[in-house]
Amino acid sequence: MSFKDTYRLGVYEKATPAELSWEERLEAAKEAGFDYIEMSIDETDMRMSRLDWCDEQIYELLETEKRVGIPIETICFSAQRKYPLGSRKWEKEAKELLRKGVLFARKMGIRIIQTQGYDCYYEETSDKTTRERFYRNLEEGTMFAASHGVMLAMETMENDFMNTVEKAMHSVNRVNSPYLQVYPDIGNISNATKDVAGDITTGRGHIAAAHLKETVIGKFREIPYGTGQVDFPGAIAKLYEHGVRRYVAEYWYCGEENWREIARSNREFLDRQFEKARQLLGIPEDISA
Repeated sequence: MSFKDTYRLGVYEKATPAELSWEERLEAAKEAGFDYIEMSIDETDMRMSRLDWCDEQIYELLETEKRVGIPIETICFSAQRKYPLGSRKWEKEAKELLRKGVLFARKMGIRIIQTQGYDCYYEETSDKTTRERFYRNLEEGTMFAASHGVMLAMETMENDFMNTVEKAMHSVNRVNSPYLQVYPDIGNISNATKDVAGDITTGRGHIAAAHLKETVIGKFREIPYGTGQVDFPGAIAKLYEHGVRRYVAEYWYCGEENWREIARSNREFLDRQFEKARQLLGIPEDISA
């Protein structure tokens, strides 16, 4: 068995044009060499409406996954920016949104929902009250997810409330459930601390997966791989050392005509980062030898 066989690398849905059918999107991810897709449930009506799909629509997508030969395995639940768990105004909607997300994931056979570390986002200001409301509703949502066998995993965000693994671990320790873990974004962490490896270590034993995203100082999205500040080999090596075996290439389609070529190139770029991480760890290429 080769080192590459020991981990799986998915790709973010938004790396492909929104107008693609699911069959086209799955085929594109497979052709680029990715192992699975991470679905986006964001703030748009189009993507949030998926939570209201009937069983027939869900079964149709599951059949498409089976026919193409590549699955959807995780959800990035960024709709929680619109309805954060700590919001005074949207508390009821936020709790219902999470419940619907869990039920949708269960029907889809999706095991991990990457939840968002926002106690509030748009018009509200974070304070002790919003944070306490966030923790209370997160615990309630985690218990609901636990009853359905779905894991919630906190993303490290671009906000001060939860921009590091160490801060996300405060939620994990407070709720204290195997169904709440951490799903760090190493690009966001790189904008929050100079000691990325040390921050990752604070979540040892509680990191379900990781986003591999490029960033530059003060900017968090749409930075091409290899043009930013992220030390991918160092971060991957530390994550791998701590038992993380699931990763997602998080990058965005920005209207490029050659987006398929970009997808293949990004997979190749990340493969090189994993190879460098393997060398840092001193792991033989053929680990079965």
